[in-house]
Amino acid sequence: MEILIVGTIEVPPDQRADLLETLRPLVRKTREEEPGCLAYAFTPDTVDAGCIQVLEHWRDEASLAAHFEHPNFFASKEVLGRRGSGASTIAKHRVDLSEPVRDSERRYRADFFTAPR
Repeated sequence: MEILIVGTIEVPPDQRADLLETLRPLVRKTREEEPGCLAYAFTPDTVDAGCIQVLEHWRDEASLAAHFEHPNFFASKEVLGRRGSGASTIAKHRVDLSEPVRDSERRYRADFFTAPR
């Protein structure tokens, strides 16, 4: 079962750009080096200058567990701590069904229209 990690990290607004730039090589390495990493991003919030959005997508629990033991994970934590990151709210979510947001007629759908009812 795939796993999504979604959350936010508080940062001093005047340090956010530098922090994200410092994280960039670690994000790239995580994407390239860690099996099961389907997406991995730390991005600036488009409204709150003191917030970083976190989005991760992992193939399964084993790949996420391996990430939590990987040098990239520890290096990222060290950068965040050294650069003054504050409180975070980050949660993991199991994905049991994934489908397009738009149907075959290109209409946006909130319901899960491909799943049998």
